[in-house]
Amino acid sequence: MYEEQKAIAAEITGLRNLGMMEDAIGMCQKAARQFPNDSFFPKLLGDMYRQGGRFEEAAEEYLKILQLIQPSQFQIFIKAYRKLEQNAPEHFMCWFRDRIMMVLEAEELPEELRKRMNFLLGSEFALDKNFLNTAEQANDDRNRAAVQKEIEKWESIQDISRIEALATYKINQTRESNSKGIDTFLIQRLEKLGRYDLALSLIEKTKKPYTEKLIIVAILRMCRKKADYTFAERVLQIDEKFIESSDFNIQYELVYYFQTANRGEELEKTLRLMRDRSATSSIPIARTLYNFYLSLSKFEEAQSIYEHIRNLEQNQKNEYGQHKKHGTKSRSEVQLESEQFVWQRMKDLVSDQEHNRQMIALRDLLKGFSHELGQPITNIRYAIQLHQRKIKRGKDAPEDLETLLSDILVQTDRLGVLLARFSPVVSPKNEAGTFSVRDCVSRVFGDLETRLHGQNITYRIDGSPEISLQGDQVQFSQVFYNLVLNSMQAVEKDGRIDIGISAPAHNMVTIEFADNGPGIPEEYYQKIFEPFFSTKDPTSGNGGEGLGLYIVWNILKMFNGTIQIDKNFRGGTRFLIQIQQTKGGTQV
Repeated sequence: MYEEQKAIAAEITGLRNLGMMEDAIGMCQKAARQFPNDSFFPKLLGDMYRQGGRFEEAAEEYLKILQLIQPSQFQIFIKAYRKLEQNAPEHFMCWFRDRIMMVLEAEELPEELRKRMNFLLGSEFALDKNFLNTAEQANDDRNRAAVQKEIEKWESIQDISRIEALATYKINQTRESNSKGIDTFLIQRLEKLGRYDLALSLIEKTKKPYTEKLIIVAILRMCRKKADYTFAERVLQIDEKFIESSDFNIQYELVYYFQTANRGEELEKTLRLMRDRSATSSIPIARTLYNFYLSLSKFEEAQSIYEHIRNLEQNQKNEYGQHKKHGTKSRSEVQLESEQFVWQRMKDLVSDQEHNRQMIALRDLLKGFSHELGQPITNIRYAIQLHQRKIKRGKDAPEDLETLLSDILVQTDRLGVLLARFSPVVSPKNEAGTFSVRDCVSRVFGDLETRLHGQNITYRIDGSPEISLQGDQVQFSQVFYNLVLNSMQAVEKDGRIDIGISAPAHNMVTIEFADNGPGIPEEYYQKIFEPFFSTKDPTSGNGGEGLGLYIVWNILKMFNGTIQIDKNFRGGTRFLIQIQQTKGGTQV
């Protein structure tokens, strides 16, 4: 490299080290114009574009390298290509390969360089006129048979780059085409090959509006395989209307989506639709629903579907006159009995697990109680012993007795506060009755109105007042006293609390409780419902014993309910409460 070029390169490097990337790019552009026959500055400029995520501009600079290097310098392009491949998304690299193919087809490069290209980068760049002809045919469904045959041939010989190049060609073209059938086939092949990003890009290009159920299922399925539903959430409006109009194939994917998104209410509705519509007469669909219920630990629902499957099997036998011979059970009966055994075993395991969890919680509770109760008792004992020694020495004074009694009262008050925290759980004065969930929650906020107003915390309660539960209303209200007080301590001031109450299914109540506080650190998710676990200062006078959420958990267990934190919620904390009551327990 000439001295002048070295000096410019050093100055560009200095600007990059100082973080002055735009200045470095500007100087590099100027140098590339000054030395038009040198590949160094296009390579350097492309690298800076790549590092800044400007992939298209990087690709254009790398293509210039091909026009400037000798065959012996081909590794310069190879290194640039490989680095771009590591940083750029898959669909962009397909577009870049397409551009390189066009350069090769134009025969603008020396023959030796073209040979090195094909040898070093593989068959994906060995473009011939057959590909261009197929790409042109792929714009018209009248050529569907020929195009599908060509794609299947590429797949059979593992020439996947041509399939990718064809998809990229269709994504980037601007003219109208009549190729819905070919596009659908190409999307299916890309999904089969695991090229999900490219397939979704082709869907976005060719399938708007998304009305075909086959395409909707493909979008949800590929997002599930990617473990990323960002694309589906962007292009599909997955709301109540969407769920209501779905068929079984869409419902199947929605079950996975709603589990991932922690959308319990929508999950319940989807399962109910699957049960009431799709599984009424189809044994395979009923089996799928049965497996879903098992995976979700919904054992009572699984038992109901199990009986439904047996009825369908019996009806099928009667319809076709298929009777047992020599007492031999059919394959379906053996499978069902096997599944019933697995179901019972899973139920037992979950019951054992829940029992173990309760025993561990009880152990921790007693351990914490021993510590919390032991401290004030120890303080009282030492204070009395000290006063007794003063009496023996004749050094006691009336004011010493007054101090002793005051200290004892302080410690007994501390004991009383601790025991009062458990009164909602252990009180024998429970009075069962039917009450409105919304009215119960509203009364809690009414009681705390002055404190909420003092901290400038607003709240909203959504839900029908007709949604009701059976049980002790006073006990149930303690759930929300604890949750609201927790939120008030987290938000401090100028905050918001939102509560949504719904009944997505018969005998089911769902409650969402959210605030816009700092949120709960992820490492505490598994601990927050344990007794005596707290992130707050226990001496602050604002709680901190670590009992609030433990009491919430226990009270909800009494109502046959569960509570969990929404791990996907951002901008605060959201708890999801679900209460399943026996027949007559929940009214809507």
